Amino acid sequence: MDEFGTVVAPRPRAYRGAAGRGSVHPTSESTAPSKHPPSFVMLDRFATRALFWAALALLSLTGGVASLSGVTRAGSQIDRRGAATVATAPLLAGMTSLIDAAPFLSFAALVLALAGWSLLRRENARRGDDDLAVREQMRRLQDAMHASADGVFLLRGLRDAHGDVIDFEVTDVNPTGARLLRTTREDLVGKWLRRDLPTGLADTLLEKYTDAIALNAPLVEDVRTDRRRFTAGWLLHQAVPTADGVAITIRDITARKREEVRLRRASLTDHLTQLYNRRGFMTLAEQQLRIARRQDKELVLLYVDMDDFKQLNDSYGHAAGDRALIEVARLLRRAVRDCDVVARMGGDEFTIMALDADGAAARLIQRRIEERVAQLNARHELDAPISLTIGHTRVRPTDQATLSELLVRADQLLYARKRRRKLTVAATTRRLSARPSPEPKAPGRGVSLPASSALMPPDIATSARATVALNA
Repeated sequence: MDEFGTVVAPRPRAYRGAAGRGSVHPTSESTAPSKHPPSFVMLDRFATRALFWAALALLSLTGGVASLSGVTRAGSQIDRRGAATVATAPLLAGMTSLIDAAPFLSFAALVLALAGWSLLRRENARRGDDDLAVREQMRRLQDAMHASADGVFLLRGLRDAHGDVIDFEVTDVNPTGARLLRTTREDLVGKWLRRDLPTGLADTLLEKYTDAIALNAPLVEDVRTDRRRFTAGWLLHQAVPTADGVAITIRDITARKREEVRLRRASLTDHLTQLYNRRGFMTLAEQQLRIARRQDKELVLLYVDMDDFKQLNDSYGHAAGDRALIEVARLLRRAVRDCDVVARMGGDEFTIMALDADGAAARLIQRRIEERVAQLNARHELDAPISLTIGHTRVRPTDQATLSELLVRADQLLYARKRRRKLTVAATTRRLSARPSPEPKAPGRGVSLPASSALMPPDIATSARATVALNA
């Protein structure tokens, strides 16, 4: 299992005796500790070399041939001449020495043969132990693979005459992998990637796997899947090159992706009104602003503020203020299109970015908002009537102001409207207060009023709502 949690198919290797220092490959001999000291291992290796047995055979053959030839030649010389002459004396002496050494050479060859047989037997026993250890580890790896909570696939590369990978064959798969693909292990083993999978998906996977083999680097990616073919909506897809193909691991990360979406939404959404918060608005509005300028389209930025919101909180409590904020957020969302961006910037301030809109569209949005505010107040669903002040700025494609500068511009227009509204309300109040009190009616002509019952000025908030049309 590699660092990505992938069970990697063992790479076949030619036998090399004891493992070198630092070797950790599952098929190397380091998987089972050697029972013999290094010196004996070297002798065991030497006993497996053909050179050792060739030298032993040559030594034995030399001793035997020397013994036979020496005895035969010496007997024939003595039989013909009866006795050794002076000229043949050195030759006869050498042959006599060789004949005398022949038994020792044969004995030495026999000893080496027995020693070699013993070493070879020990080497074969050690190899058998190592093979058992490798098979045991392979069995444990297979058990781990088939018990894994991740889907694991072993694919063998199919190559053409030039050595290029043209397809992959599924050689093994665990139950989790088959379940994620809505099939069984028996149906997958032996299938070819390009031949038996849908064309688009097969070509994409084949390119990714061949690149992983060519670069000798693992592939790790999050993939959104087709729920008609997979039981998971999102998969963590990993591919690790092996000696003859790739080892594939897939993991269901649908829950993790869902949690990521929830956390991202929470970081960009106001928890009370479920509109975008300031961070969400800045993130999305920046993108929309770039798109509008790229497509040479206009847009409108509106800044909305609730009037006397602090007084509402102080008079009726924060719960009443929260209900008012929720209702305002709902009516703002319903007053614009789904493609427009609506956000609560904080407190009682809201923003709207209307895409592909001009000044006329801005006035239409304001009129819709005012109508919905009037309808909300008429239903008496809140503890007190509410009123809104709106400021907007038009953004043309040639306007290179930043989003922050546009927000400041709309905010300034909003407070200019708010000042005009206060001035209008104050003027209306003064005008109504300056009217003379009506004369008391004569007896018999109607109901007379006390002299102290002068006409009182109307409520300021009522006057403000009566002058909404002046702020359009």
